[in-house]
Amino acid sequence: MNLALLIGHFPPGPFGGAELQAEGWARRLADRHRITVITRRDPPDQPPRETREGYQVIRLPVSRLPVWRTAADVAAIGRAVGALAPRPDLLLCFQTFVSGLAGVRAGRRLGIPVVVWIRGETEYQLDRSRTHRWIGPRVWEEAAAVLVQSPQNQVELIQQLERFAPARLGKVRRRLHVVPNGLDLPAASPGGGKRVLTVGRLIPEKGMDVVIDAAAEAKLPLTVVGEGPERGALEARARTAGLDCQFEGYASRERLDALYREASCVVLAARRGEGLPNVLLEAMARSRAVIATPCAGVRDLVTDGVTGLLVAFDQPGELAAALARVARGRELAERLGQEARRAVERFGWPRVLPDLEQVLAQSVEA
Repeated sequence: MNLALLIGHFPPGPFGGAELQAEGWARRLADRHRITVITRRDPPDQPPRETREGYQVIRLPVSRLPVWRTAADVAAIGRAVGALAPRPDLLLCFQTFVSGLAGVRAGRRLGIPVVVWIRGETEYQLDRSRTHRWIGPRVWEEAAAVLVQSPQNQVELIQQLERFAPARLGKVRRRLHVVPNGLDLPAASPGGGKRVLTVGRLIPEKGMDVVIDAAAEAKLPLTVVGEGPERGALEARARTAGLDCQFEGYASRERLDALYREASCVVLAARRGEGLPNVLLEAMARSRAVIATPCAGVRDLVTDGVTGLLVAFDQPGELAAALARVARGRELAERLGQEARRAVERFGWPRVLPDLEQVLAQSVEA
């Protein structure tokens, strides 16, 4: 197949799980298919075109006018898709807005089927955003297929459509598929050090403030990986608490691998926005004990007390108690890590790649 993959940002750069997954899928799909990635040129010093590991990347200029930016992005993506030769067999859009919106508009005009891959629960939480409530159901209804990352995401998307867009539910339900994130499965590395590790963008949704408060209460050293607008406030919070807290900023793949190996456990205290969190998949693949809040996809990954520990949202005291349990109970940590590794082996790339290829082939043939 000849596939164009649309996404707002694309590595290299300090991006999140959706972008890293897009890179992984592009690289692996390129072994069997013709792949062109269309994305933003952000930061602007990135090359407008490049060849990487068997696929092409086209980066489009970004408008700096907030009101105009969405319309400009949609138009630019449409022009870029229309200029591709030969014409793609299918557009694979990471995220509903803006890529999915641009994809279905271009696909309608050019006669190309479109698959939209929802990458986080905030995309389908229609009660939170008038914009999503207006755009999301229309984009999904027009797509040849809609993908979510976990069964819980599927259940919640259907519930939202039942409530806010029942007229569109039938078509979307028939085109809805679960395709999880792909995962590299390194050799299991039991053991680890004494530091707690948390990874994610430094934004309110990720709950990094809760992790800092919990680590301070449990008197455990913490390493924070990630960049974002909250970094200064979080560093000040850690200093005020007297916490041994190491801020790594954006970490390379090699550095992050080392930090996983050195961690006693890995924490995700997100308040919302998760799909199937990469950080948990990667930690569990390395046999690390994980502690997380029960966001949508997390509930499909972590069985409390078996493959990790679940704690309530915005409860630093509860998280501190869970951290202490893992830190002071090496047998518990090792058992959780071993079960976690077994649980995520089903996400290895050789297992999940055929699932996506099957949906893409069906969408082209429909």
